[in-house]
Amino acid sequence: MARRADARGGGGKFMSRMVTGQKPIHVRPPRPEKERVDMVPRDVVERCIVALFEKRGSTREAAMEDLVGALEGHVSAREVSCKYTTIVSRCVFSLKKGSVREARLAYRAIGILALTLGGGGDDTAGAKDVLAEAFPFLAKTVEASHDMAKVLAAIDGLAVATFAGEDGDDEIERSMDAIWAGVIDPSSAGPGGSRLAAGDARDTTPEALAAAVSAWAFLLTVVHDRYEAEEGESCKDKIALLAKLLDDHDDRGVRVAAGEAIAACVELKLAHDTQPEDMEALNATVSYLATEPSGKGAGDKRRHAGQKDIFRQIEIFLDDGEAPTKSVRTSSSRQSVLKVTTWTKLLQLNFLTRYLGNGFHSHLQHNPLFGETFEVDGDEVEGLPAARKRMSRKQREKKRTLERRRCREAVWKEKNKFGLPEEEPESGTMALMLLPAPACCHHMLPPVHRQPHLLPPPAPATASHMLPPVQQPILLLEY
Repeated sequence: MARRADARGGGGKFMSRMVTGQKPIHVRPPRPEKERVDMVPRDVVERCIVALFEKRGSTREAAMEDLVGALEGHVSAREVSCKYTTIVSRCVFSLKKGSVREARLAYRAIGILALTLGGGGDDTAGAKDVLAEAFPFLAKTVEASHDMAKVLAAIDGLAVATFAGEDGDDEIERSMDAIWAGVIDPSSAGPGGSRLAAGDARDTTPEALAAAVSAWAFLLTVVHDRYEAEEGESCKDKIALLAKLLDDHDDRGVRVAAGEAIAACVELKLAHDTQPEDMEALNATVSYLATEPSGKGAGDKRRHAGQKDIFRQIEIFLDDGEAPTKSVRTSSSRQSVLKVTTWTKLLQLNFLTRYLGNGFHSHLQHNPLFGETFEVDGDEVEGLPAARKRMSRKQREKKRTLERRRCREAVWKEKNKFGLPEEEPESGTMALMLLPAPACCHHMLPPVHRQPHLLPPPAPATASHMLPPVQQPILLLEY
């Protein structure tokens, strides 16, 4: 038996013990450690920082994606205040050495990191440091990169990082100039201002152009929202180019972005020196786009409907000065609402909503920078915690129920005060004689007072309509 087991060559010591009758040894395999799924954002950020030092590109890319997801869900500024320098340095490494997707995620991580640090209250030094370190790489990509996917990510990252970390209107205008000269109007950079080599032109996609116009308009509203404009400041030349994009460009996204930018310039009184005939031509173009027939295809019609609505709002604003309004619920409890009533605030809200995506409401609720930018209106219980809010709603409902009950009881007593005894007879007193209520009011008496055996017998059916009701006394005796 032992030779036969060894000859088959399987089993080793386990088979030898089975053959000789000895008790086998059960070896328990090592149990793999379960990956934690309930990690707090701070732990996610620390784990991602460690993984960003790996040499394998796929590992860094996955870590960068997790980092962006954690920052979108809003990590408090205090939790990343001592880590942002490392995060920015690893993002810059990914911009230089990583794949296109890793670089796009790095641009996004820089923008949301600056947005998180910019909400640190009075201490916004972290956001300023992020902008100072990342601006050269962001501006170079916007102005000189031929990869439009990177240009798109860099435009948004530059706009958001400037919004959160600017240290003066000159830094906002620096970013605006980089976007305008790099993408919207490269000819405005001049011979020595462009980073492209001589004869090295690039093809700007409509998506990149629309993103650049939106980002430039967003920063324009920010600089005029935070700083006083110079006397006589004008955007005449830029409005002329935006009007040309509005009239000539085939892409609807570019048209919408240009129209919203023009509306913002008009609202900020930057079109005061534009010629009247130019404004009339602009109004005619907007009016046509507000009623332009849609193209072929269901998807094309859906996109076109949104475009027509926007240009209808721009047309109303240019004619009557009436700006559109938009309201956003700040939480699922529906206790407060963010409402904007100007084009400048609407552009800021739309840009940040598009940039943050699903993370917008988290930042709106927890990032103080959003509270400084937008006004949120709440009801009388807005400042209370969730449990107190539920209790307040229940108390109000209970109060209303009690008031309705008191009203019903008061009406009941007023209607039946002549058909009900006002008090119970005391013991040892004489019997109380009461007349019953009229027959027409019996349905108003409560069930406890309806005593059929004490009521007079009903009149015959044949003569009930001819005879008046008999008023007979009812004798209440005490037992």
